[in-house]
Amino acid sequence: MENKKLFQKMNNAFATGDVGLIIENVAENIQWNMVGNSQVEGKRAVMEMMEPMRGVVAEEYVTKNIITGGNAGVIEGTMLMPMENGEKKTYAFCDIYKLDQDGKIEELTAYLIEMT
Repeated sequence: MENKKLFQKMNNAFATGDVGLIIENVAENIQWNMVGNSQVEGKRAVMEMMEPMRGVVAEEYVTKNIITGGNAGVIEGTMLMPMENGEKKTYAFCDIYKLDQDGKIEELTAYLIEMT
């Protein structure tokens, strides 16, 4: 149950642009794979990648599933995000987390698909 709470907190942090909470919960040696886009290694690189998202709040954020087991978890859902040009885009997401022995996120695989 403890891990499920962490995954829920992370999910909420993405929805509200709480970059500080995200960074606080990743391991120094994190491997962050955005499937089809890029892979980021290390906490500092994640901080740089996430900084533009600070304070960006999803207009709609729906969590469909949170599945946990051992030191891993999967979160699936959809979100409506404001773009810099004023447009809004809807995305489907599926994030797969793996925790280290200290309960920090050491691996995150993120699938993000723009909906039409």
